Amino acid sequence: MKAKLLVIWTRLRSVSPKKVLVFLGAALLLALGFSFLGNFTPLVEPVTAQSGPFPTNIQRYAVTAEIGRDRAGSDFSRFLVSSASSCQEACVNNSGCAAYTYVRPGVQDIQGVCYLKSPAPVSTSNSCCISGVKI
Repeated sequence: MKAKLLVIWTRLRSVSPKKVLVFLGAALLLALGFSFLGNFTPLVEPVTAQSGPFPTNIQRYAVTAEIGRDRAGSDFSRFLVSSASSCQEACVNNSGCAAYTYVRPGVQDIQGVCYLKSPAPVSTSNSCCISGVKI
């Protein structure tokens, strides 16, 4: 047994200290890595798909949000809302809506005002508003 240890010791002495440190560091990282695999907790829960048949005729829209822009004219609906996102959502859910403009509270009313538009008018600069179009 002593002879085997002596052979191993002489081989280790012939290897440069830098290589020994690299080897020991890699071995340590490998050992720590395997110990963490058992305790791994994902940061985000996996998404599960809903089951069941869904209609394929649902139209999906992307809607822009243009901060500090007004789209004057082409209004077909006006109503009070609590936020720009509510106005944007109203446009998404209305098949006749091509664009929207949300006017900040205190400009035209004590609450925010939402205008749904069709067709989409040209956008102009105006700090009172947030506008967007369906794309």
